[in-house]
Amino acid sequence: MRSITTVLLLILVWRPGYAQTTAPTSTQKQYERQKKSPALAVTLEALCPIAGAGGFYAGETDKATFLAILSAVAAGAGVGSVFSLIHLYHEHPSGASRAAVEVEQGAAISVLVTAAVFYLLARASGLALAPEATASFNLDLQQRLGVSPEGSVPFHALAPGPSLIVNF
Repeated sequence: MRSITTVLLLILVWRPGYAQTTAPTSTQKQYERQKKSPALAVTLEALCPIAGAGGFYAGETDKATFLAILSAVAAGAGVGSVFSLIHLYHEHPSGASRAAVEVEQGAAISVLVTAAVFYLLARASGLALAPEATASFNLDLQQRLGVSPEGSVPFHALAPGPSLIVNF
């Protein structure tokens, strides 16, 4: 009989408890709709072959444009030097023209290596720029809308069991 009474008492007291939060205001909802995702910016940057896609997404157009131009020029120079090496590979000169072909091959290899280094630097810079640009955009959006940083993420919790509501 005692266990049945305990169970009935627990059933009467048992109700879900909700954490008390303030309802999000319209500016907080607007902030949540307009804010940029750092994960999406990095994903765009990683998937796009031209650097700067994450920066364009986050609104950092000046730096993203520079990275896009740098990576496009580096990729073009690399592809051009590969085609030049393929063309020079099929030539079999002798005498003085052989020396000229070897100089051209050396120049093409140097351009290829330099282009690869600049392309990798542009890609790495783009991957570093993407989360910084989204954080900067989100902070600017918070300030423009007047949303406090701690109020931008609503907290909702459901705790089954005896409820204890604490108001601050």
